[in-house]
Amino acid sequence: MKIKVLLGLLIATFLFASCGNKKKRHNKNTDTPTVEVVSGSSNPALLNAVKDCFAEKDTFSTVEIGFNLKLNSPERNVSASGQLRIANDSVIWLYVKALGFEVARAKFTKDSVAAVVKLKNSYFKGDYSLMKRYIPVAVDFSVLQSIFLNQVFLFPENDVKNLSYFDFYDADNLLNVTSFGNANYAKSFGFNYLFNIDKTNKHLSNATVEIPKSGKLVKIEYSDYKSVAGHLMPHELRITMDDYEVTFTTNKITFGKKLNFPLTIPSSYKPFEF
Repeated sequence: MKIKVLLGLLIATFLFASCGNKKKRHNKNTDTPTVEVVSGSSNPALLNAVKDCFAEKDTFSTVEIGFNLKLNSPERNVSASGQLRIANDSVIWLYVKALGFEVARAKFTKDSVAAVVKLKNSYFKGDYSLMKRYIPVAVDFSVLQSIFLNQVFLFPENDVKNLSYFDFYDADNLLNVTSFGNANYAKSFGFNYLFNIDKTNKHLSNATVEIPKSGKLVKIEYSDYKSVAGHLMPHELRITMDDYEVTFTTNKITFGKKLNFPLTIPSSYKPFEF
């Protein structure tokens, strides 16, 4: 797999790389709700239930997560491992290695993105506008942190006020929230968004982003939940984009540890060319 694609996945899908075989692209018919949806404004009980899920944010100072990664792509399959460190609402730090050697590391703050790619002696420094080259939706620090921690998040801004764009329905143990029935949402923002919330633990179960103009989908799925120091965490996170699938499997999670977030750009490194 080309290093350009690897770095794009690292920064754009918040992970580096490692998976399996080429996946079939889903279409709108399989991902759009097939039951009648109810407007949030006409169903205040469902709206309040969804708002409660947004309020259910884990309280922590730091978390360190050891992981294994797999990337399935048309070119080849790649395996890697690494660490994810988060200082709540402040810093996200990602370190990836393969065959015992560092491949790349990245650091996200509320207003900046930086990455060092040792394989190419190159680096990137910029902001979240880079995300739009790969995912045409409004990704920021808050959304990134929510995805890593399995918390409910919203586009275009991670703000509960944007629930006014969505419709809701109740299915089994899930609260389903979707913009697929709102033509103005796709027209205004260029994409549709569907997410399912587990009513028991008030965490995100899965999310789908569709870009109607291109027919592309980004899918985020969580599975195998475990309680760690009183925090409910998924053992597996899977992100699918077109024919690329990244699987993130945790092997150790530690809360409250004093952490550092090192990222130094050697003077000999060159800016990464996308």
